[in-house]
Amino acid sequence: MRNGLTFWTRRGKYHSHLSRSLSKGRKLPANNFAMTTTKDFNQSAAGEVVMVTGGAGFLGQHIIGHLQEKASHVSEIRVLDIRPYSNKLGHRESKPLTSTLGDICDQQTVQQACQGVTTVIHVAGLVSYGTFPDINGMQRINVQGTRNIVESCLNTGVERLIFCSTVDVVVGFDDIREGMETTTCVPKQFLFPGYPATKYEAECLVLNANGQKSVNGNPLWTMSLRANVMYGEEDPFYVTSGLRSAASNRGRLVQVGNGQSKFQQVYVGNTAWAFVCADRALRLNYNLGGEIFYIPDYTPVQNSFLFMQPYLESRNYGLSQYRLPCGLVYYSLYLMELVLHLLAPLIRINLPTASCSVRYINMDLYFNGSKGRRLLGYQPLYSPQEAEKRSLEYYKHVKL
Repeated sequence: MRNGLTFWTRRGKYHSHLSRSLSKGRKLPANNFAMTTTKDFNQSAAGEVVMVTGGAGFLGQHIIGHLQEKASHVSEIRVLDIRPYSNKLGHRESKPLTSTLGDICDQQTVQQACQGVTTVIHVAGLVSYGTFPDINGMQRINVQGTRNIVESCLNTGVERLIFCSTVDVVVGFDDIREGMETTTCVPKQFLFPGYPATKYEAECLVLNANGQKSVNGNPLWTMSLRANVMYGEEDPFYVTSGLRSAASNRGRLVQVGNGQSKFQQVYVGNTAWAFVCADRALRLNYNLGGEIFYIPDYTPVQNSFLFMQPYLESRNYGLSQYRLPCGLVYYSLYLMELVLHLLAPLIRINLPTASCSVRYINMDLYFNGSKGRRLLGYQPLYSPQEAEKRSLEYYKHVKL
């Protein structure tokens, strides 16, 4: 599998990133929503404290950069992560930042970190794919860790909780084209084992807490943003994984599928900006509490391998001249996985690529972000051209 058959797929580690509302709190009809504007944002009073869980990681770094430079309502930033935070993006640091080393699975640590916080942006989680994904670890971190976050918010009087979910909570074995919050639902079977199920359970915990009274008698307002697969500076997984695959195959990334599938990837700087917009919008309009949002940008929806091409070329790599049939690769991997699971009591062998990952990048998967643009005032900060320029500089030099 290492010579030409190590396929590029999404992989992950601990990252420090429903068709209806699940809120138990007061739910107003959609016509009570109001569009959030930049003018409204500018009227927000300064002096709020925002804590980002997982702030030392890929998405967290970009969220903190925007909080430092573009969030006038924030006067202090805190980071809770298992790794110490350092500014890897080189953004301006005009506000005090406190970095706390700690695990979200430790209730006492989380509760101490939440003291005096206005908003928690909860990005920390475990992403685990492969032949033997870490199901127990994802249950512990994604579900129990989120439960600790919710309980700590209620116990310390945090006003707002913004949760980083994933579009994978609605991805089964069917294509999704222009998926909207009202037209997509949780599938009978998730495409990936473990990760989507734990993120969906965590999302439910967050949304069900909306409107619940905290220790000071005030309600906690919550929201969930379903992030797409992201690319950009500090990406350890998506494009970087493809570059590694090409490097291991004489500079050629093996193409799987007919090249017709359309996949939506989003620049991380724009995803991060959506979280800042969500916090400001929820501050101004608590009726947005309990809602979910898709937050794509304007990166062209295209085949994943075509998207990879400029990043491969930046390192003098390229795509294979041949294409392997998706069905052949998928079912070959699936059969090997069945055999390996039978052998698991004796020996554990992880394949470099999972069958579900091959299927994932050969599906039509793209979502409509009009609800977030209308209600959160979210407009992507970076054009596709600017996003590519920033990303190329990173991927050209990233260590593989």
